Amino acid sequence: MKTARFLLAAMTALTVSLTAAAQNTTPALTAYYGVKDALVATNGAKAKTGASTLVAALGKVDAAKLAASEKKALATAKSKAAAISKTDDVDTQRAAFEGLSTSMIALAKATKPAKTFVQFCPMAAEGKGASWLSDKREVRNPYYGDKMLKCGSVKEEI
Repeated sequence: MKTARFLLAAMTALTVSLTAAAQNTTPALTAYYGVKDALVATNGAKAKTGASTLVAALGKVDAAKLAASEKKALATAKSKAAAISKTDDVDTQRAAFEGLSTSMIALAKATKPAKTFVQFCPMAAEGKGASWLSDKREVRNPYYGDKMLKCGSVKEEI
């Protein structure tokens, strides 16, 4: 009986912790989608503005509820979003977006705030390939915009 109570308490604590973390990252993920959509549209000004919103949303994530690796991902995401927010140059923004996406994928996997799709373009990052998150299954490539709008595939659902 004590074991069952302990397991129930542990599961409840874990659920509360994950729920709290998810609630903290949902606004950041929504802002990230705005940056991604701006890059899909090859709109540097909108990506810059969206990245500023993302920096603010990431600043509200409670890092105390994250594991060490997710704290590092959060710091990297803030840094890459800040870099995007400082320029209108889409090529520079897309280069920073690769690191931002890697970090946001790690945060999404850790907190599972909402259904999101990990998508991958094998042509991005000078042929090394790069991933990003999308709230839609349909592929819209932020690394190439209308040049290769549908290049990529869904690799995972979080």
